[in-house]
Amino acid sequence: MAIGENHVKTDRLLWVVPMFLLLASGEVFAQSSVDARVQKLEDTIRVLERRVSSLEDQLREKHVPARVASDKLNWRKLEKGMSEAEVEQLLGSPTKVDMYGVYFVWSYDRGEVRFDGSTSTVTGWHEP
Repeated sequence: MAIGENHVKTDRLLWVVPMFLLLASGEVFAQSSVDARVQKLEDTIRVLERRVSSLEDQLREKHVPARVASDKLNWRKLEKGMSEAEVEQLLGSPTKVDMYGVYFVWSYDRGEVRFDGSTSTVTGWHEP
C-alpha cells in the first residue's frame, strides 16, 4: 500500500465517523421527540379521564330528577272517575286531606287530587 492510499482511507474514515455520529445523534433526538409526544398524550389522557369522571358524577346527580319525572308519569295516568284506592295505588298516600262539603282534596308535596264527596271518585287534579 502506498502512502497516498492510506491518506484516502484516513480521509474516508474522517468522513464516515462524523456521519455515523450524526446519524446516531439523530436517532437519539428522534427517540427523545417520540418520548415527549408519548408523555404529552399520556397527560392528555389523564385530563380526559378526569373530565369523563366529572361528567359521570354530574349524570349520577341528575338521575334523582329522573325519578321525579317518573312520578309525574303516574300523575298523567290519573283519570276522572278513578276511586280513592286507584289514586292511592298510583300516587301513594296523601300528605293532607281537606273536606269542602260537596268535594274533598288529597294534597301531595306539589300536587293535589279533587274527589266528588258523594261518589269518592276523581273529578280533577293539579299535577306537580
